[in-house]
Amino acid sequence: MTIFDWINEILVSKKPWDSFNESDQKAFSPFIINRWLSMDEEFIEVVNYFQKYSIGTLEPRDVYKWYSDFLPKGKRFNKYIKSKNKKKYDLELINVLCDYFEDSKSNIMEYIEFMNKKQLKEVLKMYGKGK
Repeated sequence: MTIFDWINEILVSKKPWDSFNESDQKAFSPFIINRWLSMDEEFIEVVNYFQKYSIGTLEPRDVYKWYSDFLPKGKRFNKYIKSKNKKKYDLELINVLCDYFEDSKSNIMEYIEFMNKKQLKEVLKMYGKGK
């Protein structure tokens, strides 16, 4: 089953957990279900509150049952909210900054956002890099 099938089962069909075969039950992911249900403005507070219990604490069967019982019945359209595109930086610049700050690439990507061009040029000059 796909995520869309599971969302429809939770919101529309509301079949009992035992009616699904074992491979379908293994395909149920509370994390992904939380993520998709949180795209609905009416469910966001409920999902936010419940997610601390749904991941790692409760079994997938309990998560399915809770959402099926608690959320109103009816088909809904939830537009998936994509993350904003991250700026792409030159790999050589990232590597130089990793050496300079002695930190990971993921942290360097955050640092770059706070640095101005003058600061970047100074670091590049220190490492003998031109334009």
